[in-house]
Amino acid sequence: MGGAWLCTHLWEHYQYLLDKDFLKNTAYPLLEGCALFLTDWLIEGPRGLLETNPSTSPEHVFIAPGTGGQQASVSYSTTMDIAIIREIFSAVISSAENIKEALPRLPQNTIAEDQTLMEWAQDFKDTEVTHRHLSHLFGLYPGHTITMQRNPEIREAISNSLHKRGEDGPGWSSTWKMALWARLLNSQNAYRMILKLITLVPPGEKVGFEGGLYTNLWTAHPPFQIDGNFGFSAAIAEMLLQSTPTDLHLLPALPRDKWPEGCVKGLRARGDTTVSIFWEKGELQEAVLWFNNRNSSVLRLHYGGQVAEATVEAGNVYRFNGVLQCVETWPLDKCAF
Repeated sequence: MGGAWLCTHLWEHYQYLLDKDFLKNTAYPLLEGCALFLTDWLIEGPRGLLETNPSTSPEHVFIAPGTGGQQASVSYSTTMDIAIIREIFSAVISSAENIKEALPRLPQNTIAEDQTLMEWAQDFKDTEVTHRHLSHLFGLYPGHTITMQRNPEIREAISNSLHKRGEDGPGWSSTWKMALWARLLNSQNAYRMILKLITLVPPGEKVGFEGGLYTNLWTAHPPFQIDGNFGFSAAIAEMLLQSTPTDLHLLPALPRDKWPEGCVKGLRARGDTTVSIFWEKGELQEAVLWFNNRNSSVLRLHYGGQVAEATVEAGNVYRFNGVLQCVETWPLDKCAF
């Protein structure tokens, strides 16, 4: 599934920039080829659903039923497999009829007996409850097929899964947990993961220590992996701004008691949108948005339970106040950012 995961980044790139030449000539041919491969690879299982088989959950194992406690790693239709396939299918579904037919036949996310999100197609027992990987939560982050609005039961199961996994782990795992908590709008737990991550690694423990920072500010993990550092900035961005091509969620997971005042400038959002946000006393003061290639369209802004709609277009800058009223508009070419 590594190739399919890589292909999801092509769609992400397009969603941010809306570059139709890139979509037509680079992204879509690869996405379509990936989707066609996946439809050929999927098999119809005994449940009448399209399944992946064999399938594993990265680096994690379970207790094989009826074996007296023997560990196993190979199953079918792990939650991460299906989440990645759902991302690919969703990206090409508008113009590929066979993908449109296959998507609803994928297995649905399932809640386990302990009220966590099932990691495998069956409710197997974990061998390592606090395993570092969060593969079965891919659909929430970095994926988009699990949303706060459409999936409240699954959202609660993901929260339970994160609590079950615990807070310890290597740097990249900590940043993933930060981003997941941000998507769940849980600012306090996201902030707790920041504190875990920026803890200095004690001298002499650089080989076996997982989590925290080395003195050169690399995230700790034997061996070192840069995705912890890159993921940290991505997770911080998720705390301050979440987006779809039609919606902007401002300060969705801001730890207001920890960061009562601040600003973030030039964050990129989906829909070829650039955003600067300013807040004081833990509350939004203003947001400034601008666009380079976006056609005239309606954009929804969300903040603290408020929702406002505004018609926006490329070439203009829009300033919104703390209650999401557009108070000023001016041409983009009059600005020096």
